[in-house]
Amino acid sequence: MLGVFRYEDKLGRRLVVILQGYPCAYGKCTFCPFALEQTLHPAKLFEANSRIIGEALKVKESWGPERVAVFNGGSIHELPYKVLEDLRPLASGTVFEVEERSEYVDIDSVRRLLQLFEPRRLVVRIGFETVDERIRNEVLGKDMPDTELERIYRLRLETRRMGLPVEFWTYLLFGMEGIPEESVVRSLKAFKRMFDGVIAIRYRRYSPSHPRPVGVSRGLARILEEHADLVDWGGDQWVIAGRQGSAQK
Repeated sequence: MLGVFRYEDKLGRRLVVILQGYPCAYGKCTFCPFALEQTLHPAKLFEANSRIIGEALKVKESWGPERVAVFNGGSIHELPYKVLEDLRPLASGTVFEVEERSEYVDIDSVRRLLQLFEPRRLVVRIGFETVDERIRNEVLGKDMPDTELERIYRLRLETRRMGLPVEFWTYLLFGMEGIPEESVVRSLKAFKRMFDGVIAIRYRRYSPSHPRPVGVSRGLARILEEHADLVDWGGDQWVIAGRQGSAQK
């Protein structure tokens, strides 16, 4: 899925940039396919990301997106600083979105990101996936206790009081064995109270070792479309290292 992608949806005109990263420092989530695209070779990483960022800058100039999102199959802090510097003209003056694991996020890291990228607004996406701590840690392998969820909520309130141009969004995973639909609805309600935005993502299976996908009822689909800020149903763009994810295997 490495590359540059254009979207026009509920969030507006968006440019999504998928960079190559080093292996995620945590790397234990039971459902994540992005290890298939990561590399241990610095030269390969810099070459791929230089090409992708160059393409993204051309699209930004010609297309004028309202939002720019940069992802690397891990946390933005795990990219080399040279790559972060190369991203500055892409981020400057935009609503700039990045992904982080929660342990990388505190008031100092948020300030550093704002200082480095100078966005109009910074959006930090964190993959809590569910409000149910047992599912999050035992089924998904996230190792994110409820204390982290509560800490990020308090950090969001703190940054609001300080007037910092930052928002905190979370992912909500659905359509996977071990995540009941009633839990998805409960999580959506809780996340809407705790975060500035919720992106619901339909699970795709890329490896036999990953959990199995399950069907999604019309009722849940309607609730997600009405109340989540964005629903990612996947599609042709969900190709990880040449493998097409499936919701029905």
